[in-house]
Amino acid sequence: MKLPISVHILTWNSARTLERALASVRECAEVLVIDGGSQDETVQIAETASARVVPQRFPGAQGQPLMNFSAARNVGLEQATQPWILALDSDEVMAPEAMKEIRNVISKNECGAYLVPRHYVMEDGTVVTLASTYPNERLYFFRKDAVEKWEKPVHERIVLKSETNIGRLAHGSLAPLAPLGVFRSKLTQYLKIEVEESRGKGWEHWLARVLHTLRGRTIAFLRILWIWLVPHEGKRLPLSYEWTRFWYGWKLIVMTCPLAQ
Repeated sequence: MKLPISVHILTWNSARTLERALASVRECAEVLVIDGGSQDETVQIAETASARVVPQRFPGAQGQPLMNFSAARNVGLEQATQPWILALDSDEVMAPEAMKEIRNVISKNECGAYLVPRHYVMEDGTVVTLASTYPNERLYFFRKDAVEKWEKPVHERIVLKSETNIGRLAHGSLAPLAPLGVFRSKLTQYLKIEVEESRGKGWEHWLARVLHTLRGRTIAFLRILWIWLVPHEGKRLPLSYEWTRFWYGWKLIVMTCPLAQ
């Protein structure tokens, strides 16, 4: 039997990776491809896989980089017909072990939301097992009636209803590690969104961001030292990607400063 899950996948010219993503969730009863006006084969691939294509925005705003990821994900919440929601990025696949675990979780129905881990995969298929961001968990699997909405235009997160129990999946999604230039371009786009979102919010908001960023980067630095200076089995995330995250944190502090706006 199909799992009573509505899978939500945000797309924009995602033909290169979408077919694999769709195949990994074929056990689910509903798949919503929330598309931003793709000009490649994204829509055709989605329709061939019996997914339902839903526009992210009104027609005049389609066909350009997304500036509010939460708004697009909230479109999926409004359109979903299944009691469970699974968010999946268009370049990810759900591990087979994760789908087995999810089937068991649904049968028990012990929690209203679950943290889903994500691991990077190298071009040769090697899974990265050591990174400063791990376990890289996101609240991407939850009951529809346990949530209010998605919030934040970027690095979006779900808002849970009060007293919702949170569980944790042992298995999750696998994401191909993009070339460093593509990874940096994605972070640059995120910076544009962050700058626009912080405009006019003043010094108190900025100082809170500075403290949050410094805390996060300090923890990441200590984790990197542990990963690279202590012998470990497994594949490390290349340092060039780790340092790019530090670059992002620094640019975030500088570009959102009220003096820079």
